[in-house]
Amino acid sequence: MTKIKFVVLFLCATLITSCSSDENTEETQSTEAYFNFTYNNKAQKAKTWEAIKQGDLIEVMGTSEEGVVIDFKFNVYGNVYQVLTHGATVTSEIPYLEASENFTSNTFTFTIENLNTTDKTVQVKYSGKVYDDAYDYESDFVNVSGSFKVSYKEIAPAIEGQGTFAKLDGKDWHGLVMSSTVENQETQILYAENDSEYTIGIAFPDYEPKTGTFSFTNNSANRISFQKYDVTTHETINYDVSGTITFTTISAFFVTGTFSLTATHPVTKAKIVISGGTFKEGLPLN
Repeated sequence: MTKIKFVVLFLCATLITSCSSDENTEETQSTEAYFNFTYNNKAQKAKTWEAIKQGDLIEVMGTSEEGVVIDFKFNVYGNVYQVLTHGATVTSEIPYLEASENFTSNTFTFTIENLNTTDKTVQVKYSGKVYDDAYDYESDFVNVSGSFKVSYKEIAPAIEGQGTFAKLDGKDWHGLVMSSTVENQETQILYAENDSEYTIGIAFPDYEPKTGTFSFTNNSANRISFQKYDVTTHETINYDVSGTITFTTISAFFVTGTFSLTATHPVTKAKIVISGGTFKEGLPLN
């Protein structure tokens, strides 16, 4: 079963370059704004930076005078979805590197120190590894670190209130659908992730799905799946699940609902209680 990545995330990725050079110059020259980073243990002097906020999602990208670009995509709760580094031009010899796609926070520390929605500024400190292969901890990597405080441009999100939220053993979990698959040519599964080791899957029939409330276990068509990335084996553990899911809306563009369940480790039988779950997620384009 292969997860198909799709860009619901970052509509702002195509828009971030729309910031004018005048706006960039004003931010760069601001006495309060700054963008500092090191790349491969060498300090980079930031030349320009840009930032956009869409609902709960933020993208910040900085470019150094040496031609290194570092790009962050994260949410207002402090979960980083993607960190990229690459050259500023297509002919650059600086490689395209990315923070781990598996349990990102295990190898990358990202902290929002301040988010001021009145002044529209965000302040962050970060450090970690960016890899040649984001799915392989053993691949070549470069260390990056730094901090920034930048002003952001706010634009309306394509889907207001987008995201998947729940409490895992009483602790808040905020994620976003980053990939999808069709299981056995029958069941659509949307995989909500953040930078933690956990993935929540929202499953429903690929053909003529229906709204309503459904009790579920592992093999139910309408269900929540639950996975954990094991840093020792570098494999994903599929937990046994039992719970209830309610689909309130299923359209051609998005799906909404609520859920609760108990996830049980298949070997140790350790349990995780997931409560207060809600989702509003876009659907992949076919």
